[in-house]
Amino acid sequence: YHYTVLGLRGIISGILRGNKYIVPYHRTVISDKKKLILKDRLNITLFNLAKSLGIVQLPSWRWVNKYQGYLEIIGIKEFRKISYSSFLIQLQKDRREIKESLQFTKVPISPELCVPGDLRNNVLVFPTGTSRQFVPIWWAKRYLPDAYYAFFINDKDAVKFEKNGLKTISFYKEPGDIIFLSHIAKWTISTDSFPSHLLQSTTNKCTITLTEVLKSRIISPAFKGKIIDAIAPCHPCLHLDRVSHPLCMAGFKECINWRSKVYTENILNSIPFSNTAREVRHPKGNILV
Repeated sequence: YHYTVLGLRGIISGILRGNKYIVPYHRTVISDKKKLILKDRLNITLFNLAKSLGIVQLPSWRWVNKYQGYLEIIGIKEFRKISYSSFLIQLQKDRREIKESLQFTKVPISPELCVPGDLRNNVLVFPTGTSRQFVPIWWAKRYLPDAYYAFFINDKDAVKFEKNGLKTISFYKEPGDIIFLSHIAKWTISTDSFPSHLLQSTTNKCTITLTEVLKSRIISPAFKGKIIDAIAPCHPCLHLDRVSHPLCMAGFKECINWRSKVYTENILNSIPFSNTAREVRHPKGNILV
């Protein structure tokens, strides 16, 4: 069996070659759609047929809104006897061990990594995401102009942030770079993208901002940091990469959570030493909705 995030069209050639698949996210994607079309119903039927034939394994519909790590486990038929309560108990035990083993003094870091001397006195932000998670430049300039913004090396968005007067840091191929930087920073903020998963396992000195995915699914139940839940009426939404899809499913270029006064205040209030008394306003002078 092979784990896959692909739909039937993506795995049909493999099926014809005799491959079998574990598909943990098919049912979560379907459940997040606001309205099912004929194609979706056909997809459900075909996946159910493939499941009955032993070609694919799927987690039960019952658990589609639970933490995705659990879905990946019970996607395997032999592990479906593991209850969610037992999973949560083990998750708490594992996190303590993982957090200890991934202290910033123990993880490998890239030799190219350069850490600003004043990072320990500043907020560090991981602002990117392949979909609509990314922090808009106007928001960064308005509300966290003195923070450091961390990008994977050669990310073109870093240049845009720099041109707007924002400070950037590059991290490299070692995942330890993200952990190392976050442990040095005074506080870390991350969108619900790749860095957030490392941070959830290694630090509590962190804020995770949610935009598209359900909190119950994307945030580890063992995470003890701050969580800023999405408040947009179109939440949850499907993950559509920005390159292929200039607009989200609701028709916006950037997530409307970033235009919310409440969402912004929640982020600023999550930073323990932040001065949040200032009025939250849109750059053009209009109070955010």
